[in-house]
Amino acid sequence: MTKAPEHLRTPHTSEAIVADLMMPHHANGLKHPSVFGGVIMSMVDRCAALSAMRHCGGQVTTLSIDRILFKEPIRVGELVEVRARVVHVGRTSIAVLADVYAEHIARAVRRHTNECWLTFVHLGDDGKPAPVPRLHLETDEDRLRNAVAVRRREQALAERQ
Repeated sequence: MTKAPEHLRTPHTSEAIVADLMMPHHANGLKHPSVFGGVIMSMVDRCAALSAMRHCGGQVTTLSIDRILFKEPIRVGELVEVRARVVHVGRTSIAVLADVYAEHIARAVRRHTNECWLTFVHLGDDGKPAPVPRLHLETDEDRLRNAVAVRRREQALAERQ
């Protein structure tokens, strides 16, 4: 990996991780309880915000949660880990991809349960949108995720018209 110039930030340097053990108060009241989707969404939003804040070095606010795909349930007693990284930046916006993993610690089984796309806006000291540092793409994976984020942004803008 090449080192990014001081004024540029990479997806790797923006990575944030939030983890928590799912307890009974995180569960829904169904006959076969699983963790509330809102609990996972809150973890995702916090982790992705940390990633965006790391990238811009300041405050951000959530603009949208563009997609959250719940592939399978997460159970009480599992460790949930959210990993987020910046994948694309605009003038004042930051696209973040967050992946959620559930781990049954006793069985040493780890599953990828969710993929989430979020967009944040960098806020200046005055609380208004502020410029975002450029994103330095180091790897083929960085470039692929960036290209996907660009396509998603173009599609979202087209849908607003």
